[in-house]
Amino acid sequence: MINLRRRFFPIFLSVLLLLCGSAWAQDQPPADGSDQNLSVADQARKARKDSTKEIQMSDADAKKLFESVNKIFAFASEDTGFPQHADVKRRLVGSDEVEKYTRQQQAKQDYAQRFSRSELTMKKLGLLPRDFNMREFLVKANGKQIGAYYDFDTKTISMLNWIPLEQQAPILAHELTHALQDQNYGLKNWLKTPDDPNPSQLHSSEEDANDDRPTARRAVVEGQAQVVFVDYILQPTGKTLQAAPGLLYQMEDPAVKAVADSELLHDAPMIIREMGTFPYVAGLIFEGELLQKGGKPLAFAGAFARPPRTTHEVLHPDAYLAHEKPPTVALPDVQSLLGNQYSIYDSGGIGELDMRALLKQYGERKAANDIAADWVGGRYVAFRKANPGAASEGTVSDLALLFVSRWKSAQSAQHFAKIYVGDVNQRYANAAAQPLPACGGTQCPVAAASFSTDEGPVLINDYSDNTVVICEGFDQGSAAKLLTALRNQSANVQAATFSQDELGLRLFDAPGFAAFQERIEGLFREELIRRASKP
Repeated sequence: MINLRRRFFPIFLSVLLLLCGSAWAQDQPPADGSDQNLSVADQARKARKDSTKEIQMSDADAKKLFESVNKIFAFASEDTGFPQHADVKRRLVGSDEVEKYTRQQQAKQDYAQRFSRSELTMKKLGLLPRDFNMREFLVKANGKQIGAYYDFDTKTISMLNWIPLEQQAPILAHELTHALQDQNYGLKNWLKTPDDPNPSQLHSSEEDANDDRPTARRAVVEGQAQVVFVDYILQPTGKTLQAAPGLLYQMEDPAVKAVADSELLHDAPMIIREMGTFPYVAGLIFEGELLQKGGKPLAFAGAFARPPRTTHEVLHPDAYLAHEKPPTVALPDVQSLLGNQYSIYDSGGIGELDMRALLKQYGERKAANDIAADWVGGRYVAFRKANPGAASEGTVSDLALLFVSRWKSAQSAQHFAKIYVGDVNQRYANAAAQPLPACGGTQCPVAAASFSTDEGPVLINDYSDNTVVICEGFDQGSAAKLLTALRNQSANVQAATFSQDELGLRLFDAPGFAAFQERIEGLFREELIRRASKP
């Protein structure tokens, strides 16, 4: 597939920004010494940061704002091809109502038990620091809503009474796209996480194991809304994102990413950075690629009819367009092998986005994207060690981890294994290298490393079929059983198919994470408007 970034970016970018800047400048009120001479994005940024008494818009401005909804809704319908089936209910709200709404939304996220297991697994794997307090981070990160929003429970668009119309209009285009998606496809059910309260639940088929995951779908939903958002900004120029794909890749400009990074993500673990920006950045680029390959029918209705199944497909639209089948990493019935010494605590997939975050967290920021792109499948099962005296919730040290990953080449597998070996000393205070156990026959690894730690042995094996197997926290006998079963896959070892939802995607189950993502979305939109309106 042609890399659109290389092909279009140099040609269109400077011309588009000049065109956008000229058109937007014509729409801006004349400078009068007040905030009116600021750009739209600068005004939005000032409104978000302003801690002075809230200033409500006049009745006349409120009327104009309400009347604008129909016009913008019609624009979004024409831009997407999604028909309007009903008028959208609308209301004007103040900051107190927005705060109340945010609290209610967080209270609805009743996934504390499921996420607490995933959070502990992330800490065991190294995706989150062991002393990281997710709840405290999200409380501090979430702030004042900075734009209109659509609620698919009440089918209502809420507009803010302290933000002028010219600032809310592009955001309304984005949010009203969600209303159209909802009217045509029922967003609540389309995005719904499958009901799987038990993370260790076994699934009976490969289809279940590779279920369409909500975050890949969320990238479609947000990516489409971002396309309409950009098209609305470009409207005065007569251009569209489909005709000017180079504008897509401004989202990957370091200066754009730095806007969110400096304000929200600077001290956040890499998995939070990647998941926080994924739907808006990767989703927009994914939809832009579909626009180029199949036009609006493919990018809008087509993406709903056949949504991407994994983050890999979103990050690599060519894989989606080629109908590549998501890889399956089969595991033996590990519970029967281990008996009562360990019980399954959590299980799932390690996707490309997880892998990218893992590599960046380990210090490979420059090479992480290229290495992660060679990932072709990953699974993990976390076990809780038998310990009658342990606390009911457990701790990281109570867990043992089996982690299997597959790679496109021996070089990529070796590179990942070396990075993981280097990370062991960072995650375990008293890690010490140990002699490798004797091995003979065709199932021996081509490279291996062994460590002793305060939480049990860590064994990293790199095999000739580009598979890397990691055992952490198991006693040597149990680790040997697991490795033998994995490599032999003998007929007398029953295969078990665990849930394969990607580990990092469980962050969406964390109360407050959705609001955190909305703040990131707002910051990116501010920067896009600023760049598009820059003379």
